[in-house]
Amino acid sequence: MNETGFESQGGGRYRVTGDLGFETVPDLWAQSVDGPNDSADKVIDLGQVTHVDSAGLALVIEWIRHARSQGGRLTFVHVPDKLLALARISEIDGFLGGASAKT
Repeated sequence: MNETGFESQGGGRYRVTGDLGFETVPDLWAQSVDGPNDSADKVIDLGQVTHVDSAGLALVIEWIRHARSQGGRLTFVHVPDKLLALARISEIDGFLGGASAKT
């Protein structure tokens, strides 16, 4: 299993690494909420995510909700195809806005 983490890149940019699933979501949530709050508008890079499931989708939605409650905006980049597919199947892909797919 790859190490999972939520890392600040500075300037409101963050990178998620490893698994985005049932076992890792609670720790990722804690890291993201307890982490630095250096910008109201944030960019989360999901390009280093190696696995995603429905719990990962739920976390992404919670991040969006949390950012909005704080008066900020959240943008996702390098979104894994599986996460985009889960969002489409769940008919909530609109929550990801203009998220760019993983290349």
